[in-house]
Amino acid sequence: MEDNVYFGKVIFFSIKKGYGFVEWFKDAVKQEDAFVHFSDIECEGFKALYKDQKVSFKFGTNKHGEPKAIEVTVLKN
Repeated sequence: MEDNVYFGKVIFFSIKKGYGFVEWFKDAVKQEDAFVHFSDIECEGFKALYKDQKVSFKFGTNKHGEPKAIEVTVLKN
């Protein structure tokens, strides 16, 4: 997959299930929401995201070859 860094906003994340989705745009066009798993969040301690947090991420693939957000980092406001 591409090595580009993208920016988006968390629209859903279930701490209980450990996954969620990020809304993002490319060239001002809304793209399909990006799946994110807690194991791909880059932070110390408990890994979770919260609705409306702004994040940066890259794209990778899961074990089935489907796209997912990786190297997910919460951006400071």
